[in-house]
Amino acid sequence: MSVIKTKMKQDKYLNQRGQVVLMVLLASALILTLGLSASRQATVETKIDTDQEMLKKAFNAAESGIEHYFGTGSTKYTGDDIQGSANLSVKSFGDSRKISFNNVTLPGGTEYFWLVDRTITGTLGTNYYSTNNPSISICDQDKKTGTYKISYFYLSGTTYTRTNQTLTTDSTGCIAGNFNLSAGRSLLLTVTPIGFASKVQLGGSTNFPIQGEEISSTGMVSGVNNTVTILNRYEIPTFMLEAITSGGKVTNK
Repeated sequence: MSVIKTKMKQDKYLNQRGQVVLMVLLASALILTLGLSASRQATVETKIDTDQEMLKKAFNAAESGIEHYFGTGSTKYTGDDIQGSANLSVKSFGDSRKISFNNVTLPGGTEYFWLVDRTITGTLGTNYYSTNNPSISICDQDKKTGTYKISYFYLSGTTYTRTNQTLTTDSTGCIAGNFNLSAGRSLLLTVTPIGFASKVQLGGSTNFPIQGEEISSTGMVSGVNNTVTILNRYEIPTFMLEAITSGGKVTNK
């Protein structure tokens, strides 16, 4: 009997010992899994942080490339290892029958469109849109119904003149009929939405003059790229700004 009891005690001891070993193995496996998961998570977070930092540096390089283009006209920018480098592509914008800058013009804000070409030096040219196209359509891209204040700047002799109209779009989101440009040699059209936000779009029977440049700069740092695209629009000359702010007539001498 004592032999049997002793045997049973030994079996129970071995069984308990086996359970302890199994629990230790399971705990070790759990700790190892948690450790590997934490390590993997830390590695992923470190990589994300590094990627974000490199993207930021590439973005800065792209912006530096644009500034370099404005200063030198060069479409290649090379900084040091930290600043990176950038390649730029530049193309004209606006040479089409429809023009929209895809900007939302807020109520009381003003969107402007050139109706005359610009020379290589940036001065006004002599190719007036109104010469062969006395009218254009003015619409909201999203076909909203609303009222616009429209200012038309044109040249009469040597005098720069502005006329104003307040017109409302119809159910198609466009001004009923076409806006007439026959008052003089067209220069500029400004559109101000009243009481609503609008994406303003012009339409014509032939291409409108170029409105500026679309500049796309791709910055590169340590194999990471980031691209910045901007629209560099032709600015309004000072003497025309006077007409915009004061109304009436301004003579350019």
